[in-house]
Amino acid sequence: MTVRLEDEPVLAAADIQGNSLRGFDTKYLDLVGFKIDDAAKSRAWLRALADSISSTQLVHEHRIRRSAQRPKISSRVLVNAAFSKFGLDSLSFDTSEIEDGFLKEPMGSLAGALGDRVADGQPTDYVLGKAVADTPDVLLLIGSDDDAALTAQTASIVSSAAAAGLRKSYADRGNVLPNQIEHFGFRDGISAPGPRGLLAKNPPTPLTLRWIDPAEPVADLLGKPGQPLIWPGQFVFGYPTQSATDPRMPQAPRQAPKWMENGSLLVFRRLRQDVGLFRKFLSDTSTTLSQSLGRTINGDQLGALVVGRWKDGTPAILSPAPDASISSDEMRVNYFAYGGIPEIRVVRDRKVQTIPGHPADVEGLRCPHFAHIRKVNPRDQPTNKGQGEFTQLFQMLRRGIPFGPLYDEKPEAERGLLFLAYQTSFNSQFRELNTDWMNNPDAPELGNDGYDLLVGQNGDGAARSAPLHDSTANVDVQITAPAQFVVPTGGAFLFCPSISFLRAL
Repeated sequence: MTVRLEDEPVLAAADIQGNSLRGFDTKYLDLVGFKIDDAAKSRAWLRALADSISSTQLVHEHRIRRSAQRPKISSRVLVNAAFSKFGLDSLSFDTSEIEDGFLKEPMGSLAGALGDRVADGQPTDYVLGKAVADTPDVLLLIGSDDDAALTAQTASIVSSAAAAGLRKSYADRGNVLPNQIEHFGFRDGISAPGPRGLLAKNPPTPLTLRWIDPAEPVADLLGKPGQPLIWPGQFVFGYPTQSATDPRMPQAPRQAPKWMENGSLLVFRRLRQDVGLFRKFLSDTSTTLSQSLGRTINGDQLGALVVGRWKDGTPAILSPAPDASISSDEMRVNYFAYGGIPEIRVVRDRKVQTIPGHPADVEGLRCPHFAHIRKVNPRDQPTNKGQGEFTQLFQMLRRGIPFGPLYDEKPEAERGLLFLAYQTSFNSQFRELNTDWMNNPDAPELGNDGYDLLVGQNGDGAARSAPLHDSTANVDVQITAPAQFVVPTGGAFLFCPSISFLRAL
């Protein structure tokens, strides 16, 4: 079976909020949380807000115009909205049909199960989402490439919301860092699945661009090299979902109430990053590791082992050092698989180009099994959940953005990541990656992979270890992270509804 474009569903792109399937991808993003004090006024205000919500269609067209460098759109402000279950309850909405247990609880009540630090059953580091009282009823996502335009629009929205009985309870601003890095200095946002689905144009066009030479046998499985095409029901309700055995074969939509159609589940995690501690770990551990191995390993090399990529984005499996010819090429920087992968042809600028393949690294000698990018996405490798195709069932659409200044500019300031990810099952997607893989030293691949040393947690903040294997795949040395570099400081499990849902409030 081959998936033809006409086999893919036409998306209700004018009804789906734009940060889910397409992503704002703006330089700045305000997250503003509200508690509902006056349900009647708030309902009317939110209903009117529907006209300001940026749809997938609008965001898609905005990003195309931005790529064409049209200056008049640089100050455009994009807006999306999401609700906690408690916000829906405040609006007298019937939430009894919601089946996802994560959506029914404040994040704080699940902190222990998520691996977050707790004391007496309560999270110790949360600044929001510890309980219902400090979980936003409504979370607005407001983005722009223009700092001043965003500041003015957010202030206007907050002011009008206050007059309508919505009290601001939380606010953070995210800002893209130079060269698309996160605060530890590694380029981020490289690897993302491509949602299948068509925009209702004449003729219908795919939301995710297709770059693979049609003559390639995998042309209907990839958007660009290394980017799997995923059926949209994994991210938005009401559409076909992914198969556990055959990525070409769509499965029935996820079961959900009718009012959830064209909506998504959104997990928000506010993650604080301790850059100074991470740098000290790389410096100290690379020294002791060099002594243990009898060969020199510097901090950058250790960082590439922990992350799975060099700071410029070059995958560790593809190169023993940063390689600009790989990291600067969007067709090469994500084209790899741990079982090895053949060369592939792409059509770029109307020319057929060949992207190199590479040999296997099943033993994890070039990219360790504990590397962050391998722990959360083992790609083609069998796991404790099943064959490689299973991994695609757990993927989310990540739309996070850093917050806070660069460490070298202001070391004492708070900084981190506003982690945002869209899906249709918190239990089958977010929980699997967070709890069953990142925080589990015995998964996903070998049974002794070690912790994800970058972001994995063990609940009490104690040391975490992972094995570095030698050339015969035996354990050579244990790498130990003495403390957590990334500390969750709260968040929320949310529902991001369709625009028609807002209009019908």
